[in-house]
Amino acid sequence: MSGCESKRTPAVDVYDGDEAWTVVVDVPGCVKDDVDITVADGKLVVEGRPQRPDMPASAVAQRREAAGGAFGRTIALDGSLDASLATAKIDRGVLTVWIPKRRETKAERKIVID
Repeated sequence: MSGCESKRTPAVDVYDGDEAWTVVVDVPGCVKDDVDITVADGKLVVEGRPQRPDMPASAVAQRREAAGGAFGRTIALDGSLDASLATAKIDRGVLTVWIPKRRETKAERKIVID
């Protein structure tokens, strides 16, 4: 969904929990096929384009207040996160992405001899 077109910036909330980050993105009118989520170079990238309802060719807009068109947002990720285990869902125009934190391993551990 990348390109040189202008994109709007959706509202985003990021929560840092004990075991994961939760990223909440407003994507009104979107279903899962309208949104792409990628992780690269320590960044979460959310891009999409909601489908507009079909209107007759003769329809003339009297008022347009709803945001439409392509959108994109990039969120820098903390190095403590394991993006390979991230999950996401869309429900009622809200995209929620969970990115778990890496499990800490002790620097010292006992090794059992077989």
